[in-house]
Amino acid sequence: MMKYLNLSLRFVALFAITLLMSCGDDEPQIEVIDFGDAPSNALITTGIVNVITENTIRYHTIDFGDAPYTSTIIETEDNAIIVDLGPAPVFAAELKAYVDAISKPASVIITHNHGDHYGGAVEFTDLDFYAESVVANQLNNTEDFNALYPNSVIAVNSAQSIGGLTFTFDKVSNAETGENGYFYNEEHKIVFPGDLLYNRTHPYLREYTPKTGADELDNWIAGLNTLKTDFSDYKHLFVGHNGSRTDIATAIDENIEYLQIAQAIIKGTQTITGGGTATTQQQVIDELQALYPTYAVGGLLLSLPNSFFPGDPGADWF
Repeated sequence: MMKYLNLSLRFVALFAITLLMSCGDDEPQIEVIDFGDAPSNALITTGIVNVITENTIRYHTIDFGDAPYTSTIIETEDNAIIVDLGPAPVFAAELKAYVDAISKPASVIITHNHGDHYGGAVEFTDLDFYAESVVANQLNNTEDFNALYPNSVIAVNSAQSIGGLTFTFDKVSNAETGENGYFYNEEHKIVFPGDLLYNRTHPYLREYTPKTGADELDNWIAGLNTLKTDFSDYKHLFVGHNGSRTDIATAIDENIEYLQIAQAIIKGTQTITGGGTATTQQQVIDELQALYPTYAVGGLLLSLPNSFFPGDPGADWF
């Protein structure tokens, strides 16, 4: 009797093992790409590199200088996509060396028509450039850009396959600049808002003109609220200045708060430190730097007189 009991137990154990193995075979296999080592950080002498590696995709954010100007590289198994190129000349040469070290076919996406995002184009004239359709038209008709990149930027109206990934393009008008393009990839839950969001960096407010027409900061804040609705559940936010974030809703809220405070200071509805209201660009800048002492300098100082040329009056705030 004991002999048959042992055989029965062995049969049950064998059946259980077979069943478990059969169930395991039905489970989907997770694809993992071996990207190997990332290019050496030593290639970037004027900035900071951060690499995020996931199963089938790798991201490289490169922050140059004090602004900091961020270029992001999206790397797949077979391709690389460079988002924004920073200002020339030394940053672009280092970015080119880094991209060359990845050693994959590459493409470029430009978020908007500001020189600190396309200045490095001169190093990448052999690559295809893409931008949201209105932004592409601006770039193709900008003399400074044409001097750097002799080819036409490919205009994207909605969705476009670039480097084996599908990106959807959109824009917010009359915000940080006339047309702020942004784009996203739904598969990997990544969004690239360009300069619609700054990561703990003072934003470029130079184009805000509260005395005439529509209030650009109202438009900007409305655009940020749309991004918050659409992308709060995404995995990564890659900005135009100062890297990336994973807490997307928090990052957007930080930007909304900053813009609301800046708007109140410029319009005189918020008292500045020491009393009274701001009446000069310098007072606005001093107050924002005092309120956000840990923020990187960004584009805030470009609102001051003489920023772009001798006699430049500065931002048209008062």
